[in-house]
Formats: sequence, structure tokens, C-alpha cells
Amino acid sequence: MPVVARRNFRFGPFELDTHTREIYKHGLKLKLQGHPIAILVMLLERPGELITREEIQQKLWPTENETFVDFEHGMNTAVRKLRQALGDEAETPQYIETLPRRGYRFVGQITAEEIEVVPEQAASVTEAAPDGTAPTVVESAASTSANAPVSAEREAGRKRLSYRPFLAVLLVGALVAISAMLFRFARSAPGGLVVTGTRQLTYLGGVRGRILTDGRRIYFSTWTKNPLQYVSVNGGEATAIPSPVSHWAWALHLSSDGSYLLVKELYGPRGGEEAPIWLVDVNSGAARKLGDIEAQDAAFAPDGKTIVVAKQRDLCLTDLQGANPARLLRAPGMVFYPRWSRDGQRMRFTVWDGTSTHTTLWELGRDGAIHPLFSGWKQANSVCCGEWTADGKYYLFQGDGQIWWVRDAPGLSNFEPVLLTTIGTDVRSAVASPVEQSIYVNVELGSNEYDAFKWDLKPGDTPSILYQELKTSALEFSRDGQWIAYSHKTPTGYELWRARADSTEKLQLTTSLGRIYMVRYSPDGRKIAIMARQFGGLWKNYLVSVDGGALHEIPSPTAVRADPAWSPDSQSIMFGIPPEGYGGGGPDVVRHLYLYDLRTDKTSEVPGSTGHFSPRWSPDGRYVVAMTADLQGMSLLDTTTSQWRPLTRHQSTNTPFWSPDSAWVYFNDLGGTGLWRVHVPEARLEALGKIPPPSGYSNCFGTGFAPDGAVLIRCPDSRSDIFALDYKEQK
Repeated sequence: MPVVARRNFRFGPFELDTHTREIYKHGLKLKLQGHPIAILVMLLERPGELITREEIQQKLWPTENETFVDFEHGMNTAVRKLRQALGDEAETPQYIETLPRRGYRFVGQITAEEIEVVPEQAASVTEAAPDGTAPTVVESAASTSANAPVSAEREAGRKRLSYRPFLAVLLVGALVAISAMLFRFARSAPGGLVVTGTRQLTYLGGVRGRILTDGRRIYFSTWTKNPLQYVSVNGGEATAIPSPVSHWAWALHLSSDGSYLLVKELYGPRGGEEAPIWLVDVNSGAARKLGDIEAQDAAFAPDGKTIVVAKQRDLCLTDLQGANPARLLRAPGMVFYPRWSRDGQRMRFTVWDGTSTHTTLWELGRDGAIHPLFSGWKQANSVCCGEWTADGKYYLFQGDGQIWWVRDAPGLSNFEPVLLTTIGTDVRSAVASPVEQSIYVNVELGSNEYDAFKWDLKPGDTPSILYQELKTSALEFSRDGQWIAYSHKTPTGYELWRARADSTEKLQLTTSLGRIYMVRYSPDGRKIAIMARQFGGLWKNYLVSVDGGALHEIPSPTAVRADPAWSPDSQSIMFGIPPEGYGGGGPDVVRHLYLYDLRTDKTSEVPGSTGHFSPRWSPDGRYVVAMTADLQGMSLLDTTTSQWRPLTRHQSTNTPFWSPDSAWVYFNDLGGTGLWRVHVPEARLEALGKIPPPSGYSNCFGTGFAPDGAVLIRCPDSRSDIFALDYKEQK
């Protein structure tokens, strides 16, 4: 039987199939064809040798010998595209070296292999393209993947991942390795990290989430049309990475060779929910999903072939195809930010307490057991998001909005963290450079507080700020429009205030609380209900008179309660339990709605409300709308019949509120497309468009209506940018 000879070249993370003229990076096909791929073939066939510009011209531009300008432009464009796909730099080449005015030379390490493939087992045979420029592969039924050429390595990657050898690495040689590390620690105990200088690298005001680096670039996310971007470690203009992700893209982790980003397809700005995970090539933007996996977080292992994904309380291991995830451990809460030590022998991760909303750091040791870090340490309430320095000697982490360091050793139980940053604002993310003594941080430049605006629902209309002098956060008008109740942040916490609509007759109603998220005026104008929490406490609902006085906690059979909603007669308040990602307890909590009767001071469960939270009473009193716990829909309770019915299903739903005439329910789309409304009698859904954020603000969302009919919105001042902290090790 005849065979087809196929020649593959491997270099770094790349594999080139010269027969199909396709190039893959870790099994992901790059969008490279035509002249760039032809030049690469010429270079790989003669590694280390000079390929002159004349040779390239004669082979690829044979009919353009007399059109020198066209050839020069075509050649330069082709080489530029090739370098971009490979992530190569002309000044510091890893693969393609330029010899000025002479040509090019391949300088990387390559492996060539000849593969003999029986046509029936391969992708049939190749057929010439109609224009004769490049062959096209005709796939056979035996081909197992449309995205990868036939190779032993990729075929093996498609099989079930064996986790036993990987886990064994965690356990072998524990006593010897630990003793050696403790000895190194003891010898280097004095001194530590000292910041020697700072540099601002971006001036965007819109850097979001984590920052990641390979030592040459810093990758980050934004809420813009092109959410994935990078900037040089020396600063300058940011460059967007093309992304096929249909919603917001949130960068999670960077592979050890700097080739791939793990990206989460966000449906909302909080990022705590499970969603699809993508592998995105940092140079070409080529991307594919990590199988069918949906997770709240993910990270590469140091071997570059294994990925750990976080699903609720579980950390699972999978391969680059996302095949057959196997559970590695179960954490005591929702787990985020897994990171392996440099030697791959330990893992540390962040655990979110869904009730207190505090975070803690944990370690998976060589013995396979997990334990908390910094037990008994009191200098920070919440700690999270740890990273090692390049040499593995120091461990960096966030604590109450600042960066701390500690000399690394297994367990860290006996070591006191030291403050690295002492700026008066929060540091949202930190990562150490793998090639130099720099730490890159995402610094909060805005207040990160919500301001109140109103929007006229007109395309192109910019929301106008309300009561700027009062520095309102949560805000609501009384039913008659004559008064406002609002929360106000001070250096010691949040206070509840009441004032006339013209901002006169201000009256402070409470002392400082840890946080006030929601303010609700009673329809009769006599009381105010708030969703708040004391310092270090849980979300609860409280009542206070508009004239001031004692703050009364609304009784409830549950530890956590939120979203108070007044009945039209001002005699009852309905509330519920938020999801885990919003501080509502763990995933095992059964969520119901509850009704508090002010006349009897009793609270009872609302029948048929299982699986719902965040109720809103219609102004006419007939209906109650509530969100489903999965944040993907709303249901309607008819108070005249006590019957529930679905109102709408939507991919992401948040913060519903009623129109004054009780005909519409408005809600916010966490997917970033803006404000929606559903007509109650017909269940007809309408998109109202994205809320245009005022300058310096982002992620605005609607909360209700102002007396003049404009929509009340809240927008956080969340400006942030990337800085470099240069440091030295003080002996």
C-alpha cells in the first residue's frame, strides 16, 4: 500500500507540518498561511544558514523581479506577520535573525521528523487548492480532531490524562526536600525585599483584574471592545489581542513559556461564577475552548501540559484539551487563584468564605494534605492571590489591599509577613517578573466607590451625577420625591443620611457601619430599610426611623439576609439570601424568600419561593418579582393568587426594578450589553442599550427611577493602572 511522506518540524512550542503547510502551537492551529508560512519552511529546511532575500524573491515572487518596491513591501510584511505569530522580536530574536540587507537565518533549536502515513489512516490525501498556492487537507472519518495534524504527541494528548504520576511527584522525597529548603531558609533568614523605585507603565485608567507577565510584556484585561491587551515592561502604548470570546474576557494565567493565556469568558463584572475557559495565543489571538469545562478559575502547571481548574470548592487537573478532569482536592470554601510553586511540588490557592466574604490562603503540601497559611496572623483581615518570585525564595500575596512578602518555606506557619507596599490606596494585583527584580502591580487610582447618576435612556446621552457634594453611594428617593436617603463613605466606614431632595436639612441616621449596599425608603415616608453589615459581620437587613434613633435588625431564621423590599402599605418587608459569590453562604444553602410583618414583629417563609432571592414589590402591590439563584432569570409572584410563574430567562440578570406604572420590570445584564426591560402582561423582552459610563467610571447599572422619570444608576470610580516596583534583596 502506498504511503504519504510527511515532514514535521518542531521548535519551542511550535510544530510545522510542511505537507499541509499548517503550523500549530501546543496543538492549537495558528492563522498563518501564504508567503509567511513559505518563508518559514525555507528557513527550517536550512537551519543556521543564511537564506538570502534574492533566494526568497526568486522562489516566492518570480514574476515580480522588476517590481522591486512590491517585492520589498511583500517581503517585509510577510516576515513581520511570521514574527508576530511566533512571538519573536527582531532586536532579540529567538527564532528568526535578520542579517541587514542580506537575508534571514533560523537560530532556534529544531527537531525534524519524517512520518510515513497510510492514506486511509491519515487525513486522506492532500488536494491542491484551486489557485495552486497551498494544499488543502481532506479529512477522513478516522481523523480525531479538526484542529490538529497527526502526530504522536498530540494523539497521546487526546487520550485520558494519567494523574497518578503527576500526583506522585507531589509526594516523593518529602522529608529530604523539606529539610533542604529549611536549611536554605535558615542560611538566608536576615534581610528581605526592599522597594528601590517605582514607574508608572500605563495611563489607561481602565486596567481590570489580574496582571500577568513573561518578563517582556504585561498582560491585562479591560472592559473595552478589545478586552485582552498587553504593554511592554518598559511602558508605552497598549496593544490589543484579538479574541473570539463573545462576552468579556478575563485573563487568568499565563503559560510558563509565555505563549498562551488562560482566559475566562465572563458574563458579568464580578467574575466569581463558572464560565467557559479559553486558551488564547498571545501573538496571533488564535483561541479554542478548554473542552467543555466551565470553571471560576484556572492556571497552568509548570510542565506547560497540565491545567488546574477551580470548580466551586474543587480543584481538578486536566490536560490542554480539557479532557477528563480529575479532582485533586476539595477546599473548605469556593476556591480561586491556584498557583504552583516553581518546582511544581506544592500548590497554594485562595479560599472564599461565602458567608463572611473573607478570603484565606491555603497550601497543598507534598503529603497530599491541605492546610491554611498564616493561621493566627492578625495584621490583615483577608489574604489572597499569592505569587512566587522568579527564584522561588519569596512569596508575595495581597492582604487588605496591600502587598506583603515572606521568605518561602513549606507551610509558612512560623514566618511573619512583611509589608511591601504602603500606599494609601488598594493594590489589586501583583506579579513578579521572571527575568528581573521587578514586581508589577495594578494600583487603584480612583476611589472605587459608587456615585449616583441619572440617565434619560436616550442613545448618546451621558449620565449626570447627582448630589456630588453629598458623595452619595446608595441612593433612593421617597415615594413623593421630596426626600432622599443615601449612604456616605467616611474614613471610618459608611453612614446613612437623609436629606430633602434639594440637599438641605441633612440628618445623619446611623453611626459608621462596615458597608451599606442598599437603601429603601418606605412608601409612607416614615422608615428606611437598609442592607448593611457591621465591621467583620454578615449581610443583614436593618430598619431606622427617618427622624433617626436606634437601628433595628430585622429578625430572620437565616444568618445572612439581603435585599429588603417594602410592601406598598409599608407594613411588610420581603427579603432573601444572596448567592454564594455575593456573600450568601455556601452552595448547599437552600434559598427562600421571607416576609417580615412590622405589626407582629414576626418573619415567615414565602411559599413557593425556593431558589429565588432579591425580591422587588411592584408599586401597585399586585406582583413581586424575584431573581433566580443562578442569575439567569426572574419569576413573578401574583399576590392576589399566591401563584408563581416564570417571567423571563436571560443569560445574566441583575438588580431588577419596577417602572412607576408597574407595567415593566427593568434589569441589568451582567454580560455588559446594558439595560433591559420585560413587559409583565406579555413577558415581552426589550433591550434598551448599554448605559454610557461617565468619564472615569465603568460598569454602571440601573437601580430605580428618579422623580423626573430618568433612570437612577450607580457607577464605581474604578480607575486603575499598572506600576513597576523595582526591588532589591537586602542582606
